[in-house]
Amino acid sequence: MPQNKAIAIAEVLRKKIEDGGYGVGEALPSVRAIMRQHGVARSTANRALQELSRMGLVRSSSGSGTYVRRRGAGMIGMIVPGVAVTDFFQPIMSEITRLARAAGSTLLFAEVFSLDRKERFRQVRDFAADFIKKRVAGVIYEPLAEPNGNEANEHILRAFRKAKIPVVLLDCDTVPFPERSEYDVVGVNDVEAGAKIARHLIDAGAKKIHFLISSLCPTTFLNRLYGVQAELIRAGLFEKDAVLRAEPDDLAALKRHIKRRGMPDAFVCGNDLSAAIFCKTLEKAGLSVPRDIMLTGFADLSVASLMSPTLTTVHQDRVQMARAAFRRLLERIAEPALPPCDIFLPAPLVVRESTEKTHVHKS
Repeated sequence: MPQNKAIAIAEVLRKKIEDGGYGVGEALPSVRAIMRQHGVARSTANRALQELSRMGLVRSSSGSGTYVRRRGAGMIGMIVPGVAVTDFFQPIMSEITRLARAAGSTLLFAEVFSLDRKERFRQVRDFAADFIKKRVAGVIYEPLAEPNGNEANEHILRAFRKAKIPVVLLDCDTVPFPERSEYDVVGVNDVEAGAKIARHLIDAGAKKIHFLISSLCPTTFLNRLYGVQAELIRAGLFEKDAVLRAEPDDLAALKRHIKRRGMPDAFVCGNDLSAAIFCKTLEKAGLSVPRDIMLTGFADLSVASLMSPTLTTVHQDRVQMARAAFRRLLERIAEPALPPCDIFLPAPLVVRESTEKTHVHKS
């Protein structure tokens, strides 16, 4: 029991260190303070500090105390796509930058911004080579979406694996459900969230629910689609060919889809940005959201609460995502043989005007 209590206390302190509660060089509570705060014996408090020392998080100075040490993680790399296109990554980047600074690490950031397949691949190849040359301790990587993602994802992960550099995947895996890669993944359970969206739409009166997927389609979108379809099957409302595969601004494709498949009661979009664009396309087709058709997004970006009507969506806490990814990367650096895991964060549904049939959009 004392040993278990010591590990539990060490875990509390570890999380506070990695969340920036104790910065590099800052003193941890004394043994006496730990005894008082946790109601434990001196030996248990000492064992908790020894556990932190074993992790390489602290150093002890005789007669002075225990201090957060500048860890050997050194440089950490981060590679994400499309920072300039969406505000999804901004809070993630800010928080990981803060955590890296608090941990005494240097963050190397790289953005894959090109949509051209060859240029995209070249960027990924160069980033991987640069990170390997600089001997980064680990990498946080947001996998690239289709249609240009597979080749680049495979290349960069193979390069880091060969260099024995651990990688934590952010937001999504490189393979769609129910497959699973060999890497840790930090995000939300997209299949479960998709089912949650479908249940809400059914409760709101929708019987014919369709899904929009564009050409640039990450595995998160596919997993959300699977969740929607699973719930529709359960409710006896599943339709074949209920997926509109088009860009959200493609009015002609929308009209063809409706002519072929009939008018849906609701459309589920893969993310908020697609939903905001698609809302305008529906208006051009003479359809009002939500009077004629309900609409949902995903991520709860700022555009969701600013568009008219406001958008029903799923909230992703990106600061918590950053903290979980950074913490897992440090664990992976310290213990490379850890089994891969999925770290799913809460994803509450945020209901707004776009799925309220009583709300009539006024132009």
